[in-house]
Amino acid sequence: MNSSTGISVPVFDPFSYGVELPYERVLYPFGFRMQLTTNCHDVMRVAEENWSGFPLLFEDKSIELRMVVSDDQQAPSASGLIFRAQRHLLTLQSDRNNFAVCDLDKGFSFGWFVPATTRNHTFLRRYFLDTIVYVLLWQTHLTSIHAGCVARRGRAVLLCGESGAGKSCLSYACARRGWEFITDESSALLRRTKDRIVLGKPHQMHFRENAAAVLPELQSRLRPTNAPGEISIEVQTAGLPGIQTAFQSQAAATVFLNRGAGGPARLVPVTPEQACERLERSLPLFQPLVHEEHRASLRHLVQAGAYELRYGDLDEAVQLLESLVA
Repeated sequence: MNSSTGISVPVFDPFSYGVELPYERVLYPFGFRMQLTTNCHDVMRVAEENWSGFPLLFEDKSIELRMVVSDDQQAPSASGLIFRAQRHLLTLQSDRNNFAVCDLDKGFSFGWFVPATTRNHTFLRRYFLDTIVYVLLWQTHLTSIHAGCVARRGRAVLLCGESGAGKSCLSYACARRGWEFITDESSALLRRTKDRIVLGKPHQMHFRENAAAVLPELQSRLRPTNAPGEISIEVQTAGLPGIQTAFQSQAAATVFLNRGAGGPARLVPVTPEQACERLERSLPLFQPLVHEEHRASLRHLVQAGAYELRYGDLDEAVQLLESLVA
């Protein structure tokens, strides 16, 4: 409204700043404060299912996500993801209708999606919401480790290996014998601390279809989701009887899995230099100063002890891991 004439003037909004985002929620992924604002019930529901159980653990970092969903009901769901970054700006793009932009220095991200993508809850969570939170916190507080993590008596063991190395099956085998389950595929190491604190997402486990051959009690639960891009099957830990979970623990050892080795299960010591070299293979490249912080964090981690676990039998493997935290 022009105050001098009383005539309504259309607002020129080429960047869609004026889109209304009526839903807000504060959640605590990995224990850090996150403010989520959106115009979509599906986005809010996925975020709440993903992070609502996490307590506030750290006061010194806050991140913000603004997720916008268009009204294009005809556009198909996103089915893949491409990352690109320079300096403090990173983009995650599936196509022209589904993308997100992250300002790593500010801890801020906004995304734009079509309804079909937000209805695909597994894809939205794993490929966008999880990834956005990870990269924002990797910049400032966490170091990514491609590893499962289980803990016993407050002492955690990281289970490292490539996809298909058996991290999920061994994590579950430990959990059914009384270990606390923290994560089975993506551990986060808290930087700038002497305590080697590992954080994870204990609400879900991820298995391949052939896991039932090793863990037959999971046969009825291993049902493919048919989500685009998915190669694993997700199981909610809340539905697994007797499984204890934890959000964090202090790392006592790093173990590299060598499943299928002949002979009895055994632990072979790995030097800190060799262990760092293995872990850095899956360390995302960041800006030089941040990347060196990640490397320093990994060097500190492996000083606690690193081993290669050569095994074929799950029960023998769990018994050896118990010896590390006895």
